[in-house]
Amino acid sequence: MSTRVLVLPQRSETSFAPLAVLGYCLTRTDFFAPLREVNLHMKAVQHQPDQKLQDIIVSILAACTSIKQSDLRLRPDVVLSAAWGRDQFAQQSTLADTLDAFTAQSVNQLHRATQSVYVQHGQVLHHDFAQWLMLDTDLTGLPISRRAEASEKGYFSGARNTYGRQLVRVSAPIYHETLLSLLYPGSQNGSTTFKTSVRAVQNLLQLTRAQRQRTVWRTDGGLGTDENINWALAHDYQVMMKGYNGKRATAFARQIADTDWYPLRADRWVAVVPKAPRYARRTQTLVLRWLTDSKQLQHATLVHSLLDQDWHTVPNLYDGRGAMETEIKADKAGLLIPKRRKKRAAAQEALILLSDWAHNILAWSRHWMFTDSRFVHFGPAALVNDVLCLPGEIVIKGDQLQMVALRESHPYALEMTTCLVKLLEKFELA
Repeated sequence: MSTRVLVLPQRSETSFAPLAVLGYCLTRTDFFAPLREVNLHMKAVQHQPDQKLQDIIVSILAACTSIKQSDLRLRPDVVLSAAWGRDQFAQQSTLADTLDAFTAQSVNQLHRATQSVYVQHGQVLHHDFAQWLMLDTDLTGLPISRRAEASEKGYFSGARNTYGRQLVRVSAPIYHETLLSLLYPGSQNGSTTFKTSVRAVQNLLQLTRAQRQRTVWRTDGGLGTDENINWALAHDYQVMMKGYNGKRATAFARQIADTDWYPLRADRWVAVVPKAPRYARRTQTLVLRWLTDSKQLQHATLVHSLLDQDWHTVPNLYDGRGAMETEIKADKAGLLIPKRRKKRAAAQEALILLSDWAHNILAWSRHWMFTDSRFVHFGPAALVNDVLCLPGEIVIKGDQLQMVALRESHPYALEMTTCLVKLLEKFELA
């Protein structure tokens, strides 16, 4: 008897059961309504612009390595598309054309839409200011062909003579949220982006003076100029900023006796600068000293305004900035930001903003559905590659989700059923 090889229609099986339930909850509660305010001057034959933008977000959450892969990974899964309120996801060429239709004006509209959804769901807006609110900002290089718009030679970590663009990002690491993303040409100096970023975040959060006094801006040396420090202090913020001037740090280190260095660990020390520069408000300047892998001594200054904090502990507070760098690395690995390249600058910025939507959806899913589960500690890469892609069956009738069945043999299946019930209850769709 010969083996039959057939092509069968998909009935209720999907490769992305948790992602399908998440999409069901978001689309049935009009989560993506702000995207309808983005005006793209292009024909809408089968799909409206906001639907195509939503499809791009789904492709990111489904770990598509590029827009092109959505044809192979997403479009065949009609059960997933139905859960996301779509008859079928748009073709990759249509999604690419949608991104290419962006102009500076429509990018600004997408910025406003991104802010709008954040105002509805962002956790920083409910922060208890009895605790410090730490906000981190940094400049990250995105290499790309020198022929791309806004591609210029600049600093790209670990790469010489490289062209690309620079991404400025502001995050609230305690909540894993991205508050702001701005795209700049590759030669952009990070120090000149700081005030613009702070103003944009203030416009988003609408912090009172008392709240600003409980908000700490942490930056690396690329942003910690005297001008930026003074400006932040004058606007009632607290600072924890590495100094911009490396020669100044070395000069300060020479003023400190060997016995005045406090060991943080075997290869890292800190000391108080006795005669430090004066800023707009009272601050303390520390010098950090550490041994490099080649056993060379390096120094940096750390200016902070948390004067009630024991200075020995301030470097550890600053090291919390590493959470942002981890988030960026996680987004590079999980949401594949460096691989999602567009020649046109407006298209690239739109794609980054849609990645922010995906990033924050993952962040918010922690309290929507993953509380008290192992998944609450998973980063973006693990969530999109291991968690949201559990296989199962989804039954939707009359636009009503009637059944979710996860594959019993999957090691996450039992725990995920509890998470999905929480998600449906959170959105009052159980």
